[in-house]
Amino acid sequence: MELIDLKLLLTHIVGFLLVLWLLRRFAWGPVLGFLEQRRQKIQDEFDAIERQHQEAARLKAEYEDHLRNIELEARQKIQEAVKEGNAAAAKIKERAQEERHQRLERATEEVRMLEDSARETLRKRTVELALRAAEKAVQEKLDDPKHEQLISRFLEDLEAHGMENR
Repeated sequence: MELIDLKLLLTHIVGFLLVLWLLRRFAWGPVLGFLEQRRQKIQDEFDAIERQHQEAARLKAEYEDHLRNIELEARQKIQEAVKEGNAAAAKIKERAQEERHQRLERATEEVRMLEDSARETLRKRTVELALRAAEKAVQEKLDDPKHEQLISRFLEDLEAHGMENR
């Protein structure tokens, strides 16, 4: 008995090679093509995910940069507002100083005018009183403008003399 039948072994080898050739020709090609397409699709998806990841990282960096710029702009605007506020306060203070100065000048002018008016009134009353006193002393009315002028000059001398003594 023969352990190995050569014909049968040869038939099996030829059959195996024939099946292998058929599988390779008709099955392996499409299966390998399908597997290659699937591998390429998966690779494309990984590439797309990587691109999306890079785009997300870029957008995140832009967003963070934009936030920093917003913070800087906000600080600058706050500083500008403070400067403008200080400038406005300085202008208001300056205007208030000018207004105070003008009011003081007006008040000083009014006081001077009132003083002049009071001096004039006092002078006239003093002239009147001096004339009345002289009238009483002489017992006659002095209407003569010359006498009035003399008394007026006398009072002016007194006034000038009194101002020098101050």
